[in-house]
Amino acid sequence: MANFQYVEKITTSQELLDTIKNEITATTNYPHNAAAGETPEANTWTVVKEVLDTASGKIKELTLGGVTKIGSTGATKSFHVKFTHNGFTTPAEHSSLKVEVKEGYNSTNSTYASEGHPVIFEWADEAFLVGGKPTDRTITKPVYLYMNIMNNRLAMVVVGDPAVHFDDYRKSFLYVGALKPFSYNEDDVEGNIMITAGSVTAEPTAPVTGFDFGQYTSFGNNTLQMAKTKSGIKYQRHYPSFITQAPAPGNAFVDTKLGDTGLKLEPQGFNASSWTRKYHLSPIYVVHPYDGYRGQLDFCIAVSKNNILHLDELIVDIPAGTAGKTWKQEVYRYFDHNTEQNFMNRSANIKMGIAVLKEVRY
Repeated sequence: MANFQYVEKITTSQELLDTIKNEITATTNYPHNAAAGETPEANTWTVVKEVLDTASGKIKELTLGGVTKIGSTGATKSFHVKFTHNGFTTPAEHSSLKVEVKEGYNSTNSTYASEGHPVIFEWADEAFLVGGKPTDRTITKPVYLYMNIMNNRLAMVVVGDPAVHFDDYRKSFLYVGALKPFSYNEDDVEGNIMITAGSVTAEPTAPVTGFDFGQYTSFGNNTLQMAKTKSGIKYQRHYPSFITQAPAPGNAFVDTKLGDTGLKLEPQGFNASSWTRKYHLSPIYVVHPYDGYRGQLDFCIAVSKNNILHLDELIVDIPAGTAGKTWKQEVYRYFDHNTEQNFMNRSANIKMGIAVLKEVRY
């Protein structure tokens, strides 16, 4: 498979943006299998701007330029992703980024025609106290980075080092870029840029100044922030949809006659089927309350958190002759994302983890 690069790194919070930049720009062409008839695909990500912290010399603000190619139509779309590390100016915000999607860059005056609401991305509870004092977690402490890089999008999980403290770290998921469209909407180019990120801090109750796109403005944590709807409304709330069993009691629909319709699962015994010995995996579709189904997260899938461990590998067998796939297996890395704010909160089942493509096997 010639269109992705998977990365696992241990870095530090203050070096996170340097690491993201270096890993993305280190790839000229994505890995490919010539014996399977694959040809090299060039990495089209660029570094638009970086701002260094004077004291440490590390990147505190990074803007990346992406170019998506949607479906088989050949249509392309350019966008920028700006990461700002809050911890260089506010030490207490050692484990958080502000992430923004921007479009229509004017290089003459460094302005944008369109900018999405800033999204909080956090991998630790910065307000957590032990005996009235913060933990030892600082901007210089380690973080774990897992990242799948594709020209169309970035999918990553950042985890605060558990060794610092067992209670304040989080496993946080970020997705930014294009969805994989259905075969019937490969002309969905103009608005097909999405961002969502996990955070501990609660979402704003109202849009910040300059980013008010109406009462359904997406803040990008508990909902999915898409660039445009079919009719062109910017940065509205979209929601995930996937195949799942009923959520746990207390998180399910309460019917007038039936009561709580949730399903109680045996925590140690449920997940892999006793009949097939296989785990159930589902694409994560993106839905708008009016537009309906739009596409799915690219090579990111949903799986129940029961009886599966963080960083487990899930192997998907690919039937011979599957269109566009010359490989026999896809290997996904499972992440038990657990930030208080994440897009699963507005899904059919909040007890769902995320698996991201790690490798393919021929």
